[in-house]
Formats: sequence, C-alpha cells, structure tokens
Amino acid sequence: MRILSIGFPLPNMAVDNYNPLTAPSYNDYDALIVDPASVTKAAKDLAEEGTEFEAFDGRPIINAPTTASAVSAHDQFRRRADETRRLLDTGGLVVVFARPDAVQGGILGFEGLDRYHWLPAPGGLSWGPPYLKPAEGKTVRIAGFEEHPFITVLREHRNDVGYRAMFDDRQAEVRRTGRVLATGGAGIPIAVEFPVLGGRVLFLPVMADNPYANRTDLAQSLVDACVRHAGSEFGAQEPYWLRTQALPGLEQVEAELEEAQSAAAEAESRVVAIRERHDSLARHRRLLWEGGQPFAGAVVEALRLLGFTVEHTAGEPITLEHEGVRAFVELESAREQVVEWPYIRLQRRLEDHLLKQSESLKGIVIANGYREKDPEQREEELSMPLRVACENYRYSLVSTRTLFELIKRTLAGADDAQLLAFRRRLVQGYGLLTQETFLGEAPEESASTGPIF
Repeated sequence: MRILSIGFPLPNMAVDNYNPLTAPSYNDYDALIVDPASVTKAAKDLAEEGTEFEAFDGRPIINAPTTASAVSAHDQFRRRADETRRLLDTGGLVVVFARPDAVQGGILGFEGLDRYHWLPAPGGLSWGPPYLKPAEGKTVRIAGFEEHPFITVLREHRNDVGYRAMFDDRQAEVRRTGRVLATGGAGIPIAVEFPVLGGRVLFLPVMADNPYANRTDLAQSLVDACVRHAGSEFGAQEPYWLRTQALPGLEQVEAELEEAQSAAAEAESRVVAIRERHDSLARHRRLLWEGGQPFAGAVVEALRLLGFTVEHTAGEPITLEHEGVRAFVELESAREQVVEWPYIRLQRRLEDHLLKQSESLKGIVIANGYREKDPEQREEELSMPLRVACENYRYSLVSTRTLFELIKRTLAGADDAQLLAFRRRLVQGYGLLTQETFLGEAPEESASTGPIF
C-alpha cells in the first residue's frame, strides 16, 4: 500500500513525506495523510518568507505564472483538489489532522487560498464553520465502532492528542453523513469519518504535535490502520446493483432495520431538541455560582429575559436601557463576601462617561457573594460599606439570588405588567433591592445618610 504524508513527517518505509508544493500527484497513492496547517504554512513561506521550493519534477516553484522552466504556486495548489478527488473516486482514504480553517494571502491568482480548498466534502457540508470549528483540549473518549481500524491509533496515542478543532453535531449535515469515532470534553466530536465520492475522509485530532512525541510508533500505527482500513468495510462502498441480488429473509430484515434506524433518528432529533430547551433553561443557574465571563453572560441573558435592552461585548462593561433611561451595570461574583470594589469601578465609569459625554447615567451593581455556598447558607453576602455606598449615591444594588427569583417568576408566567414593574424598580430604585422590593411587598426605605466607609 502506498501512503503519502503531507506536512506531517512520518518516519516509515511505507510513507513518502512531502509538503503541498513539492509532493507528487496525490492520486498516485492509495492513502493520503495531511496536516492542513501545512497548506497555509507553505503558502506563507513562499509568499512572505521567500523560501525556495522545488516541484517533484525538479522545476522551481514561483509566485508567478507558470513558464516552461518554472511552475506557478497557484497551479500547484489548485491541482491538489483534482488529484484528491481522483483518489477518492477510486475508493482511496484521506486522513486529516483536524484544524480550524484559515486563509493565507499572497499567492498570485489564489488570494482565497485556505487550508481545505483541496478536499471535497459531502453535499451540504464544508470543512469550516458552522460544521468544523476551533477547539482546544486533550480529552479523548472512544465513541464506538470498536472494530474501526483507527480506534487502535486513538487508544495507543491518546496521551499525545491535543485536538485543535471539533465538529458541531448539532448540524444536521454532520449527523447525517459523519460517523463519530471519538469525542472530547462534553461529548464534542473530534474524530469523525465521512463518505466522500467513492472513498473515505477521516478527521483525527492532532497528535504528536510536540518534539518529545514518538513519531516512529505513531507512523507504524497509522500505516497499520491504513492497511486494515483498505481491506475493511469502512474503506469501500457497495456498488449500486448489489441491492438487486436477493437473499431469502434479507428484505424483511432490511425493512426492520430501516424502521429501527428511522425511529432512532427521530429519537435523536427529539433528544437534541429537548437538550437545547434544557440547556437554555439550566443556563440561568449560572447566576448563582459562576464567575468571570460565564457569570456576565448569565446576567445579560437574565436582563434580556426581563425585557431590558442590553448592550454587551465579551470582556466589556454592560449597558442597559429602559424607557429612555440608560444605566451602566457593574458585576461582581466572589467566593467570599462582596465588598465595595464594584461600587468603586462603577463610580469611576460613570464619572468618566459624564466628563467625556456630558451625560449622567444610572448605576446598577449586580453581585453574587459566597458563590460556592448553597444560597440558603449565605449570610451577609454583600458588605455594609457596599450597601451604604449604593444608597448614598443612588445606585441600585441587587444580589443574583434576587435576580434568580425574578427569573423563576418570569419563566413561571409573569405577565407584562409584572415584568414592567420589575424593570421600573431596577432603574428607578436605589440601595439594596430585595425580592420583596421588586414584588411590591416591602415599603420603600429612605436613603441612608451615614458614612460610606
């Protein structure tokens, strides 16, 4: 069996190692192993670094039109798509170390050169977002199909895995055509096989991507898997006329199989839909325990559910608006008691905005103290200096426990009048706003005039 490796050197007698510019025709081999990062790297080295490359026939590769004595990089890159298609047409195997797609400029006549321009895809699918997305991790879980030849490679070299991309199995095209061999954390597909034309395209997580990994053992494992794959049912597709060859009892079993597969697909679709609804609701629990950007995202979702217009970019402060009133929102989620820092940050933001824009805005602090404790066991999660400061400067102060209760009431069917009351009390109130305050069950208290700190 002849194997060509592109951009991923494999020390083995059965493997020829080249890069996308210097390699012979891909369709001259039975199996192709490719690190797609080598495509953009070769283009960058030629166009930006001035690296010299020589085609397999000895001609220099130039970033200019092809001549009698030199070959164009544009032509060299473009021809790989036709060669790969021919390899797959004859039942060949393409193994790809999955990486997110990327574009490299600078190649004359091929400004849109990307990492997967050479690789055909099943109908309705592409090797980029939303189907193939960036990801980073080292977890490898075998998802099934133990008889698949490449499962052994994943098992033997799982410690060398550092996956860089994942397939989104929420996309119908991925579920319809892809066979998941392994997953990473949270069940994301990181090793998936697709039927393409008459052959197979197998995406594996990146392996041995460091100088200390044993490339020799990995090379032998990949060669053995390619050989076994060529002689297995995974490497070939039955001819169209095979179903006309009758066997006693087979038609009945095939009908039962189709019925069972249809039921399984329907059940899987239902699971996906229910999981999306579950995740959409369960995310609100992040108000009670998360920190950082996940906490900020939970607060933004909660405010929008209550009906506020919210502006927020990851890593940036939050601004909300209601009935013409704009407010800056400052957040804090702490393992201990929340002290005065969110008030100080908010005051600085408001003063800076006033000086630059001549606009006075409302201030709101949303805080979560003792976030690792059961909410029922939290006492004095917001410090007295923080509470007094917000009262004196007429900032609204809300704990996420209170916000969580408002979300519960909203999801339980609070009407428009109740939601309007919630919004008005948040933008018009000041000091610590409790659940009773939002529900109109507690009298409004006058602002404290005591010392802040």
